[in-house]
Amino acid sequence: MAKLERIDFRVEEGVKAQFAHAAEAYGMNLSSFMIAAAQEQVARARRRLETLKLSDIDRDAFLKALDQPERPLPAALAKATQRRGTRILSD
Repeated sequence: MAKLERIDFRVEEGVKAQFAHAAEAYGMNLSSFMIAAAQEQVARARRRLETLKLSDIDRDAFLKALDQPERPLPAALAKATQRRGTRILSD
């Protein structure tokens, strides 16, 4: 079994009462509720860090690139022509 660590923090009495009331609403003890709440925040932080955020200019450039038809690279066209022995047309 992994060693359990301890985290201590102090809050005002009214804040603790709010936490305890919320824990009760979920049928949890205060410690379990606080751990679950902290884990939810960790998950939200991870999602936020993993989300790519673009400036308006970058977003517009990305969307414009998606709207452009595909244009094969000349080297890729030459390689494909060699492999197939046929000419590939490109606009």
